[in-house]
Amino acid sequence: MVLRKEDCWYKNVCTYDFCTNCIRYSEMKYLMQNSGLSKNRQRPIALDGSRDPEPFKLLADIKGDIVNFVNNGESLYIFSEKTGNGKTSWAIKLLLKYFDSIWAGNGFRVRGYFQHVPSLFTTLKDFSKSHESLRNTLMSVDLVIWDDIASTKLSDYDAQQLLIIIDQRVSDGLANIYTGNLTSQDALTKAVGQRLASRIWNMSTLVEFKGKDRRSEW
Repeated sequence: MVLRKEDCWYKNVCTYDFCTNCIRYSEMKYLMQNSGLSKNRQRPIALDGSRDPEPFKLLADIKGDIVNFVNNGESLYIFSEKTGNGKTSWAIKLLLKYFDSIWAGNGFRVRGYFQHVPSLFTTLKDFSKSHESLRNTLMSVDLVIWDDIASTKLSDYDAQQLLIIIDQRVSDGLANIYTGNLTSQDALTKAVGQRLASRIWNMSTLVEFKGKDRRSEW
C-alpha cells in the first residue's frame, strides 16, 4: 500500500513526497490506530470560542502545556447541559496535541485512548480477549478520554467496573479527561454513584460550556 503525503498529519511542513520511510508518520499512525478514535476524528477541527471565551482560554492553556498535564496525572471534567458545543472536540484536541508532543521515539507503545463510556460495558461484559485488552489499555495508558461519562444512569455493576478502572488510574497518577452533560456533583452522584462522582468532580479541573449547539457551523 502506498502511503501518500496527503494522508499525513504533517503534510504542510513535510518535504517527502511519500510517507513510506518517514518515522514521524509511522509513529503517529501507530498512536492513532491504537487510540480508539475513528478515522474522521484523527485530525483536530477549528472551534469558535466566542460564546465560551473563558473555558476555551483555559483549555488552550492546558493544550499548550499538555505534556505536563499528563505527566502530573491531572484530570479535567468538561461539561455542559447543552449538546454540540465542543466538549468532545476539545477533549480530542488535547489528546491529539499530546500525541504530537510525544511521538518521537515512542515506538510501539499505546499512550492515549478515547473511550465512549456508554459503549464500554458491552465490551467489558463479553469476557473475551478483547475485553482483557481494552481493560488493560484503559488501566495503563497515559491519558484516557471518558466521553459521555454520565449520559445514562449506570447499573451498580457497571458503575463498580468503571470505578475500579478510574480509581486505579488515579492511584497510579494517570491523566483523565471526562466529558458529560451533568452540571453538579449531586446529578453525577445519581448517575454514577457517590465514589465515582467524587473522583470526577472533586479531583478534576471543572470546565463548563454554556454555548448553544454549533455542530452545523463546524
